[in-house]
Amino acid sequence: MKLRCRPLVLAALMFAGGAHAADPGMPDCAGVGAVRVLHEGLGAIESAAFLPSGKLVMAANLKGTLLRKDSLAAVPVQVASGLSTPGGIVVNDEQSVMVGTGNGLGGFFPSAGAAGIAQVDLQTGKVTPVIKGLSMANGLVRGADGSYYASDDLAASLDRVPPNGTVQRKWLSLNSNGLALSKDGRTLFVNQFLPAGIKAVSLPDGAVTTFAKVPVQRALAGLDGLDIDEQGNLYVVAYFSGELWRASPSGALCRLASGLSLPSAPVLGRAGQGFDPASLYVMSHSGRLYEVPNAVPNPVVARP
Repeated sequence: MKLRCRPLVLAALMFAGGAHAADPGMPDCAGVGAVRVLHEGLGAIESAAFLPSGKLVMAANLKGTLLRKDSLAAVPVQVASGLSTPGGIVVNDEQSVMVGTGNGLGGFFPSAGAAGIAQVDLQTGKVTPVIKGLSMANGLVRGADGSYYASDDLAASLDRVPPNGTVQRKWLSLNSNGLALSKDGRTLFVNQFLPAGIKAVSLPDGAVTTFAKVPVQRALAGLDGLDIDEQGNLYVVAYFSGELWRASPSGALCRLASGLSLPSAPVLGRAGQGFDPASLYVMSHSGRLYEVPNAVPNPVVARP
């Protein structure tokens, strides 16, 4: 979610916090370790992704920069700047990533096409615009066929860009935030920001179904970033309620963590550089980077 839009939903935040305190609405996941704060003062981090080596790349939304954390113990360093309110990240290889741009108030007006996708060289910091005319590009994923899917958490718009580069703005009229692809590449999972919902989109035909039923107490939780593991479990960040959830392949929800400060995106740990495949690393708009140990059951150490 774009941080500058937070005042527009302040009432939702206040209501959601009170409702959750009175009735949590879902069970806690078993066996999860205590949350650790790895860093503070990073700025508003919108998204993150691991490189093949296990280094972590993060998009600082308001600063327009990319940061890289080279190991669990390392301090993040800036590797690129000049990005217009960066959103989602797709990894090409160790040297470059694709980054959603224009992740701002233009999302209220999808027809303006104010967002896009840029390629970033992580060695030189060079930013090269590749796709223009998207609604927002808050969340970003790339399918096996090369198609990009970009989300808009401020309007009912989910965009698609097939391999020929044609922008299909508002491909689906669906409020969308975090995105994740199933391992067979046939299903796109979508976090709906408000009202909170977890949807499944059949990519062959665009049919939308509810994957996990969000408790009524969480209707204003504000679902943000999303990730998926090798077993098909989804990891869901609830921005306003300050929580991290896990949804099983059958859609059963449990809570991995609470009390997080403006969490924005989860990313599964990856072996290498000291990160733990059993942990989730959670970005935030408050500048904190969290680690949630033992959040991933039966982790696959070498993720493709």
